[in-house]
Amino acid sequence: MKLSAFIVAVLCAILWAKPSVFIPAVELDGVHQDYADKLVRWTKGYIESKKDVRVVEYEIESDFILQIKMLRKDEGIVVVYTLMNSNDKKEVWTYKHMAYTPDDLIPIVDVTTMKFGQWNGVRVGLGLGTLGLTVPEFAAAPSVDFMLHFLYSNFLASLDFNWGIDEKLDDDDFWYLGISVSPAYVFDGRFAFPFVGVGAGWSFMEYESDKYSFANNGSGEGLTLFLKAGVLFKPVDYKTIFAIDIRYLYNFYEIQKISTKGWMPVQGWSVSAQVWW
Repeated sequence: MKLSAFIVAVLCAILWAKPSVFIPAVELDGVHQDYADKLVRWTKGYIESKKDVRVVEYEIESDFILQIKMLRKDEGIVVVYTLMNSNDKKEVWTYKHMAYTPDDLIPIVDVTTMKFGQWNGVRVGLGLGTLGLTVPEFAAAPSVDFMLHFLYSNFLASLDFNWGIDEKLDDDDFWYLGISVSPAYVFDGRFAFPFVGVGAGWSFMEYESDKYSFANNGSGEGLTLFLKAGVLFKPVDYKTIFAIDIRYLYNFYEIQKISTKGWMPVQGWSVSAQVWW
């Protein structure tokens, strides 16, 4: 638990930093400098007002470099935006469009601005956290999660593999293994993006105890339903996403309390700090 809390605290502190971008002189070919000055002014304004990204005066202060090129071609101007990491100058993305009149420049700036922080697509993830039981009684174990996500706008779909690592607590010993799918809705935000969802899957659990037992040789297996909530943090490098995922688990297999011979469905929870690439 202490390790999980430490990881979450460190990731939150890192990701709350506001990313910065440096815009060097526009590369021109057959285009008047006045057009470049207007384009840079509009670009800075749109980035700072719409994406909460700092535009800095010096490259050494920046996380990213936004290089702009304007090239005369036939009756129009080709405008090219390229975002690069400041440290290694590796390209993050490139956007190219043709402008035929000065009025075409603002829509180009608007579309380019929307690419800041864009994170749509397929991602793999790894999580560390805690998986616990509330029924038949409280127990907790460290957990490892492997994930495949598809994120598009406000929609998130996930395929998860969850492993609650074998844990000895007093006279009880349990471990948990599950696979699930879940859709979720991601709410809009600036720094943090909350999400809520539901999921279903199949899980397997062993629980060794003098108080409780499964019907099938000390193990349970079957359908699992869950509710989940959490938060995604704005990706500083536009590639890596950090997330916190909290779930309530309801398993459709039962465990018996030996003293009363009564049966009850196994219920639990999980908390996971995750990194997606």
